[in-house]
Amino acid sequence: MSDTEQEPQRHTGYLIRRAQQAHLAAWSRIVSTEITSVQYSILVVLDRRGSASQRELCDEVDLDRSTVADLVTRMERRGLVARERDSADARRNVVTLTERGLAERIRLQPLVAEANAQLTAALTDEQRNALRSALNAMLGN
Repeated sequence: MSDTEQEPQRHTGYLIRRAQQAHLAAWSRIVSTEITSVQYSILVVLDRRGSASQRELCDEVDLDRSTVADLVTRMERRGLVARERDSADARRNVVTLTERGLAERIRLQPLVAEANAQLTAALTDEQRNALRSALNAMLGN
């Protein structure tokens, strides 16, 4: 941190919050005003896994159970996912991607790439990779 940097711009949390604001603005402008980036993450996880329990979704997208349950409920109402009780464990809900959910994931994928490209357009490839690496290290990934 340079002594010439002014507060609050020299604080990591401030910069992360501003970057998140830029991300949300780009997402709304380019990707969707109806599907959030977190909901898109759930579509991606279900596309990759085929199905997942709500607990597994919590682990994959790093959210608490009540948040994931709320997201899944909203996505189920929109026909993007289906949820049913696990036949082997009635305490467990299994979530799967519907055809509509898969179509939406496929439709959004290039828009997500475009939003990401615009969000990081001021960075070189090396800076982009360093940013992702630093954020992953900070988050313990």
